[in-house]
Amino acid sequence: MKDKTPNLILAGGSGYIGNLLIEYFRDYYHIILLSRKQSGFKNNIQIINWNDNWHKYLKKSSVIINLAGKSINCLFTDKNKQELLESRIKTTKLLNEAVAKAENKPELFINASGISIYKETFKTDYDEYFFEYGTDFLSKLSQKWEAVFYQTKTPETRKVAIRIAPVLGKESTAITSLIPVVKFGLGGKQGDGKQLFPFIHQTDFVHAIAHIINDTTLNGSINLIAPTPTTNKNFMKTFRKILSVKIGIPTPSFLLHLSKYMTKIEPEIILTSLYAKPTKLLKTNYNFKHKTISSALSEILQNK
Repeated sequence: MKDKTPNLILAGGSGYIGNLLIEYFRDYYHIILLSRKQSGFKNNIQIINWNDNWHKYLKKSSVIINLAGKSINCLFTDKNKQELLESRIKTTKLLNEAVAKAENKPELFINASGISIYKETFKTDYDEYFFEYGTDFLSKLSQKWEAVFYQTKTPETRKVAIRIAPVLGKESTAITSLIPVVKFGLGGKQGDGKQLFPFIHQTDFVHAIAHIINDTTLNGSINLIAPTPTTNKNFMKTFRKILSVKIGIPTPSFLLHLSKYMTKIEPEIILTSLYAKPTKLLKTNYNFKHKTISSALSEILQNK
């Protein structure tokens, strides 16, 4: 980081990736966590309830990061779809309004989005400049989220929507839920295994955010995804190899659909093929520490 700034306001920071940002940036910023919990301090992090006067901290803040939104790891019932949309739109609108009204505008507003905004593809030529939007629920969810984010003009505040691929780390659900499955011999390909599997290692996730903060030329929508594509089949194969598990019984698509009411996970999250190059990061000389799935999983699964 080049400059230490007074405040970093983090909305929706109580989950896995929010905690990653807190641990990384706590040495550089006074972090203010917007929460539904009671205002106070926890582990030297200031927590402010949404109903309290958190707006006054905007004048001292140079960075806002909004991660708020219900997790997509659920069944896409009508009720959940509505909650997924409203939980994203409401917070983004509130922060947009606060930024627009602030006397001293914050330097940067980063809003989460998803790599699932892109149309399903088995090719690897999509990036932030060349792509098609999808028509499925997750794609439309991210499209609506970004539309709300950009509809309020804030010329004094740089805006970036981070299109995040699944973040992999020792504590991520994608890893912790798979370890016992793989060790039990059920870690084969899911579906036909040909679907592209988007990912980013947690170290690159936080370092990429720092890079975006420091490089003021970066704006608009940016892909946070490892630059080397992999398939679901290769992901599972690499996972087994690192854990020294020889047997990996596949899970066919129909079984994922049949079991979704037990797993509470929509099969399309696993079966949809997604990839889009992180061209903006690469063009501004961001150097990924974990470019490949082998590198990412080797670091994550050591001693497992």
